Amino acid sequence: SKRDERLISGFHRLSSSAIHRQPTMASKSTDTSSFYEDEKNLKVLCDFLRSNDGPAVREAVEMDKRVYYLKGEKLVNFMMEPKKGTKWPKSLPKFNTRQEAITVCGELCNYQFIHRSVKRGKGDLVISRDREFDESGIFTWIYEGDKSFSHFMTTLLIAGFLFCVCFPIWPNFLKVFAWYMSVSMLLVIFFLVTLRGVLFLSVWILGFDFWFLPNLFDEQLGFVDLFKPV
Repeated sequence: SKRDERLISGFHRLSSSAIHRQPTMASKSTDTSSFYEDEKNLKVLCDFLRSNDGPAVREAVEMDKRVYYLKGEKLVNFMMEPKKGTKWPKSLPKFNTRQEAITVCGELCNYQFIHRSVKRGKGDLVISRDREFDESGIFTWIYEGDKSFSHFMTTLLIAGFLFCVCFPIWPNFLKVFAWYMSVSMLLVIFFLVTLRGVLFLSVWILGFDFWFLPNLFDEQLGFVDLFKPV
């Protein structure tokens, strides 16, 4: 009858829609695992993990070199649930299960982006003979990210050094320009020193101690920190 045909067709629709919905979770898990099998995608993940938004790391010395390390459990926890305020990159699929994260951490070991270490003392690490990933172990970062900017700055430093060394063969207009720049810097420094002294004396007469740019001549601070208030 027509009624039976409607019931049968409705049953087929429900069963087909259920079949299409079932494998979504499994397909997501498979897609995530296959995505991180590519070394290039692992490098993108490492760039994110090594950034300021990545998991917290500690400093230590390993083979007379300063390194950064963290516990395997903290790495897995971060990959499963990043710290509050962290934006997971859109180009990287998130991990659906803890086992997926552990598997990818194992791939990081296989590609030597991280290696397992053992504590020999406070702030002192040695490379472990065990190469397998384990949440209870300590892992040191080998991957240092893209070195293009570092290489550019090194090249710029060498070029600047050679440029200064070749001062005797500079053309006259460059020598005059360097002289004006040197004199200008000396005048700026003299002006700052005089201004600091005048301001200090003016306030000191009123019974207060006040220094303008108090860190200006602190040799232990960087250039930016010299101009920060106390």
